[in-house]
Amino acid sequence: MTKKNIWSSSQSLMVIFDYKDDDQLKEFRKALDKMLNNSQIGRLIIIVNIPKDLDKTTLPPHFLIYYTSPNDYSFFGKLKDVQLEAEMRKTYDLLIWFDEPQEKLLNEAKNAYFNRKVIVNAEHSYFDLSLNSSHENPDEMLNFVTSTLEKINLYD
Repeated sequence: MTKKNIWSSSQSLMVIFDYKDDDQLKEFRKALDKMLNNSQIGRLIIIVNIPKDLDKTTLPPHFLIYYTSPNDYSFFGKLKDVQLEAEMRKTYDLLIWFDEPQEKLLNEAKNAYFNRKVIVNAEHSYFDLSLNSSHENPDEMLNFVTSTLEKINLYD
């Protein structure tokens, strides 16, 4: 019987968070880069929820980041971004969702398969684990999440 933890056993990760401002986005990107450099994660997708009135083209492009807004869904709730929709059909070891999930994106996320689903600073029945971080800084929040997931052992 091998002892592993949730974090060390995760090879693929989807992170979802809400855009607040440019500084917060920059801090999240920097914190995620730092987290990836110190991890075994081989595949990462980042989805940033942006407000309806924010123009995506003003945000810095990144090959791992998908920006999504209420405008990206059809009247029937179908995602218009074909590339993101394809990513939402894949299998991931871990989902980390920061703050309250938006119903349309949550419905899309339910099309993916996740071994573990973690929500931070919110609660929802879809998720396996709910964590509450008192930190506002993205680097401290991500450190809190990864250190917590390192403490939860899995048994094969």
